[in-house]
Amino acid sequence: MKRLLAVLPLFFLLACQRPEVEAFKRNPSPIVVAFTIPAEVPTGAEVQKEYAAALRAKLATRTTVVPEGVKAPENAAELRVVITELGGRRGEPSPATVGVITGVAIGALSAMAGHRDAVFDGFFWGLWAGSHASGARRHHEARLGYRPQQMEAQVALYRAGDPEPLSSFAVEPFEIINAMDPLSRAEKDDEFRVREEEAKAFARVVVFKIQERFNWMPLPKPSWYGVQGGTPKEADGPAAEEQKPAKPSTAPEPPQPPETPAKG
Repeated sequence: MKRLLAVLPLFFLLACQRPEVEAFKRNPSPIVVAFTIPAEVPTGAEVQKEYAAALRAKLATRTTVVPEGVKAPENAAELRVVITELGGRRGEPSPATVGVITGVAIGALSAMAGHRDAVFDGFFWGLWAGSHASGARRHHEARLGYRPQQMEAQVALYRAGDPEPLSSFAVEPFEIINAMDPLSRAEKDDEFRVREEEAKAFARVVVFKIQERFNWMPLPKPSWYGVQGGTPKEADGPAAEEQKPAKPSTAPEPPQPPETPAKG
């Protein structure tokens, strides 16, 4: 009986696995990445392009990905990413604001419940929330060297012609921040470099969750659909890097014959 109870969760887990998920896990089709970002984001097009490129590059280390600008096959799966929140570094509420809002909300709820110490409840929880927000911000800034923005997203992977997702999950701000790498002093004030690191961290979180779901191992090299011999630089990012100027030749110049004096 004890052995039966021990293996019962495993049987339950296997029974809950959908056949199409198992089939996709063993033989995945190429994946198209589709991004949706709020229209109110000032540089939404640039952010969308950079985040999508980073996600494609990271996902291609686990399975075959369709680059931007390449026609997808008919059986291609689609990874839909919907950004639900993208808070600017300058526009996020201060710890004091967080404390005041929390305190007022808790105090009002406590008063509605008939507690005599509603004012104390609001003050206590407001102080706690403000202190917690301040401490978390200082910790992230000290570790990273810059203040990251808050981002939330909903991610779902769909097979071709199937309205039911193979996998869906949420991406929380703390997951992205924990996946970020620190920047040097020279880079921490560079807005474009900070955004690049945020995009890479987001890609790490998404691919990690997909890898947990489908148990895909890292590939020897990135796999791109419809691309022969390397990474699709022109498709997934800005134009190729400018050509470097040719290095001056280091070969010695041939000796020049001595000039003959003019005859007088």
